[in-house]
Order: sequence, then C-alpha cells, then structure tokens
Amino acid sequence: MLLQLISLSGIQAQENLKISTIFEKYGKQKGSTMVLFSGEALNNYKLDKYRSITLPYDKNTSKDIQQCLEADKKSARKIKEVISSGIISSGYYQLLDENNHINRYILFKIGNDGIATLIYMEGGKDSEELINKLFIKNK
Repeated sequence: MLLQLISLSGIQAQENLKISTIFEKYGKQKGSTMVLFSGEALNNYKLDKYRSITLPYDKNTSKDIQQCLEADKKSARKIKEVISSGIISSGYYQLLDENNHINRYILFKIGNDGIATLIYMEGGKDSEELINKLFIKNK
C-alpha cells in the first residue's frame, strides 16, 4: 500500500504540469510512441520516473506543445532553450519542487525529421548529476 501511495505521488507531480495533457491527448494516437518507466527499471539511473513521447510535429501538436512548455517553464529554476522562428525548438527545464525532495525535468526537441520528442523525468537529489551528464554539454 505504501508503494502505491509513493507511485501516486509521482503521478500527481506530473499531473500538476501542463505537459501531462500532451501525454494524455497524443499518447495513443497513430504515429506516436509513448514510453513510461518507473520503479526498479530506473534504480540504476537515480531516477524515479521517466515518461517520453515522440510524435509527428504538425500545426496542431505544435500549438499544444508550445503552450504547455510556456506554462510549465514559469515554475522552472533552470531553463535552456533554443528558439527558432518564434517557437521553442529545444528546451531543458529543471522544475522547482514544493517539497524539495525530488528533481523534475522536462526535455523537448524537434528533430530534423519533423518528429518531436517530449520527456518528463523525476528523481532524487542525485538525479541532477545524471541529467547534466546526459543532456547538458560541457563547454
């Protein structure tokens, strides 16, 4: 029962974000691929939850994703973005956590092939080191 409560709190953390609507709306749509990992599958990566979706990036998805990113980045403490032709073409957002027990991340990129990838991850304090190694280039 305790594990279910912990699992539900992780789901709740993402549901407080606008990007959760992208996963709900497009997750089962033809041409989209959604992946969800939690629990033991992520222990070695210092993460508690990983959710991603890849989908064709067209006019409808563009509007939905851009609005969600704009809303969610308001609560970010770190933002790295590339904006092209007035839209976010890639973004990294480390979000504030009210309880300060987990780090939450949103990653987004539009590929040259017209496929958009949206990733949500969360984990303990050690997760920041992993995310920086994987997604942030050292200068």
